[in-house]
Amino acid sequence: MNKRFASQIRFKLFISILSIVLLSGILSTFIGIRTIQKHVVGQAFDTVLKDLDTADFIYNSRVALKSKMLKHISLLEYIQIAILQNNRSVLRNKCKEIQQELGIDIVNITDAQGKIIVRANNDSYGDDVSDDNQVSYVLKNKISCEGTDVVLYKHLEKEGESIASKAIIKIIPTPKSRKVQRTEIKDALTISVAIPIFHNNNFIGIIYGIRILNNYNGIVDQIKQLVFKEEKLGGLDVGTSTIFLDDVRVCTNVKKPDGTRAIGTLLSEEVYNKVVLQGKLWWDKAFVVNNWYISAYKPILNIYGKPVGILYVGILEKKFDEIKKSSTLNFAFTTALIAIIAVGISLYLLNIIIRPVRTLVKASESVINGNYDTHIEIETEDEIGYLCYTFNQMIDAIKERDKKLKEQTQDQILQSEKLASLGRLASGIAHEINNPLTAILTYSSLLLEDLKETDFEEDLRVIIKETLRCRDIVRNILDFARSTKPDIKRTNVNNLINEVLLILEKHVNFHNIVINKELDPDVPDMFIDENQFKSVINNLAMNAADAMPQGGTLTVQTKYNFGNDSISIIVSDTGVGIKEEHLDKIFDPFFTTKEQGKGTGLGLAVTYGIIKRYYGNINVHSEVGNGTVFTITFPLLKNKEEYSEFEKTK
Repeated sequence: MNKRFASQIRFKLFISILSIVLLSGILSTFIGIRTIQKHVVGQAFDTVLKDLDTADFIYNSRVALKSKMLKHISLLEYIQIAILQNNRSVLRNKCKEIQQELGIDIVNITDAQGKIIVRANNDSYGDDVSDDNQVSYVLKNKISCEGTDVVLYKHLEKEGESIASKAIIKIIPTPKSRKVQRTEIKDALTISVAIPIFHNNNFIGIIYGIRILNNYNGIVDQIKQLVFKEEKLGGLDVGTSTIFLDDVRVCTNVKKPDGTRAIGTLLSEEVYNKVVLQGKLWWDKAFVVNNWYISAYKPILNIYGKPVGILYVGILEKKFDEIKKSSTLNFAFTTALIAIIAVGISLYLLNIIIRPVRTLVKASESVINGNYDTHIEIETEDEIGYLCYTFNQMIDAIKERDKKLKEQTQDQILQSEKLASLGRLASGIAHEINNPLTAILTYSSLLLEDLKETDFEEDLRVIIKETLRCRDIVRNILDFARSTKPDIKRTNVNNLINEVLLILEKHVNFHNIVINKELDPDVPDMFIDENQFKSVINNLAMNAADAMPQGGTLTVQTKYNFGNDSISIIVSDTGVGIKEEHLDKIFDPFFTTKEQGKGTGLGLAVTYGIIKRYYGNINVHSEVGNGTVFTITFPLLKNKEEYSEFEKTK
């Protein structure tokens, strides 16, 4: 038995520790994985947004470089003189030189009205380009402008077939894109710079340069090389970049399944609405052509702040999936290793703990068999050692208490036998006294009638009064000692209270007392002994009257408690009150605070016994000079069967 219990304790402790280790391991793994995933995803979006800012910087650097060069040219005096002299040969040679040096597609010079003076691409001139956004801006404001714009196909045609053909892109239908009717685009998304030319503070013309971005992948490839370092994963580029005209990819290093660039494919309608129509930044996981990317899209604005294109960068989601997978495996492996070590340490500690427990169990069995001389040897000074020490103290205490208990039990048995004998004697004496008291009362009453208005009348009245008091004492002793079966009947406590108070209103003790009744009409009927209940109310009311010799108010309330299905009866008076030191004694037999000869001290004891018979409670609250409140609570007994059930659980 000893070994079985020890084994059970060890098994339960092991299972408990193992459960805690497994639960904490699983919980920490779950939280760790979620944290890793959240951190990786958060890092992914932070990374792609930073990469987008880098791409935007590279893009704008290209624009700034061209702007600085053309500003320098506009300040050359011989260029200004050539414009004034209409020296087209000098101007064209310079435009060709700039075109070659900057690697741009168009370099033109206009007069102060926006008409072409010279082109780098051909000899045509004289046509009006004042409807070009940037040329129009410079003509109006006389200041330089730079940035991204859309150049119409009609202006590209003037530059020659080789230039115009660069802008043409066939549109490729793409899933999740908005529905479009066009099949190709001819207008060009461009990097454009327009610089005003002044001579002696007089505006004389404009020099402007254009780099067509349609089908030109130099910028996006430079972004990919500088930002993503040509990193690959599974044969795929980890990072990609794209420039859109409206929602069409005009230059990109995103690949189609056949390995060619996805030029002409369309942007999803969701991103188009956010970035182009609303002009806002968009970042999220997105399916780009044929793979999932952590993507970011930023609107490209023209000089008037209108979105004309989009700059995009994206990082292959698979890269972050690999990071999450690797981090998750490492975390799970570390957690599992820690759990195994924890279980091993737990088994070792269990063996250390179980050994003294077995000793305690064995010693306990010895004590059960009555051997109080058992003591455990204390081997350590830790909690287990202290447990053994307290066990030894407990055995010594049990041994001492057992000895005292035996002595007290013997004394209580003797005392009980004495009290039982005394009770039987008191009951017998009460019965024997009751008969002569009746005779004394009878003959005294007869003598009183015969000797009225004589010298013996007052003495006879004293004899009758004291005989009645003796009879009340005998009756209370018999009531207190009696254990009769109550006569349970269905009745309403409000009716019983009314009956008792109706009689008491005519009693001499109540001639200067106001009786106030606050009876709850919702109080239901219950099963109770009517006479015993009346005795309770009568005793409390008479005590209240005795406490108000100069008069006062007696209040009797009833209340039905729906919450716990019980009935409360509150009897309160405005009398002299009860001293605090007497409150815990008022229900003791023969205890009374009344004057000698005015009480037996059994009324409240009998009341207390009746209330407890019905499993009720009585509480008292009193303040000297402010009166007393008795609160009685009965559980609602609705039938005799319920009373029987109470009797069984008594």
